[in-house]
Amino acid sequence: MKNKIQAVYPQSVFCSSTASKLYIADFTERTSSNRKVEFHEIIPKVPSSTTDMDCLVFENISQLSVVCNIFDDHQFKDKKGKDLPHCECVLFPESKRKDIGMAFVEIKDCKSKNISVYKDKVKIQIISTVQMFRDKGIIEKQRVYGVISFPRKNKVSFNQTIFDDATEYKKLHQKFKIRFLPTNYISIVDERKLIAKL
Repeated sequence: MKNKIQAVYPQSVFCSSTASKLYIADFTERTSSNRKVEFHEIIPKVPSSTTDMDCLVFENISQLSVVCNIFDDHQFKDKKGKDLPHCECVLFPESKRKDIGMAFVEIKDCKSKNISVYKDKVKIQIISTVQMFRDKGIIEKQRVYGVISFPRKNKVSFNQTIFDDATEYKKLHQKFKIRFLPTNYISIVDERKLIAKL
């Protein structure tokens, strides 16, 4: 998978880990864009603080080798050179299998009251990125997940905030073949399956 992505996007940067927990943190708002989305093996700290950062957590009990590709802000462009909407990153197992699970992640480190402002945008960003990967032939038989994370809302599920009802989720899955998981905690079951933990 890394080779396929790199063939289309040569500037891609990858990091990988077999740690039992992986953390995705969005530092954009807290650092006035000096830092962006980052991939960590231990919980990072809030800048200039000893407090743990609110993160999206991937529990990797089997300690699979997981690859993370964080997208550059200007990586995806249309024919006129204009930036296209895209999500933050993609995670996938390092595997020779073709039918692996791929998690396209959009993370918003915002206050809980602002979730409704972003609810449509986050879905569009994931759908747009997955479509570009399909159009470029990077994704073929893979199982695609769209992980939507609002890490500051860590006490309560926010499924109802993102999807109006179960029928919207089903329609999006049927139309775009993306399994959306609005959660801050994901369990990597195997090379193909992810489940949201509440």
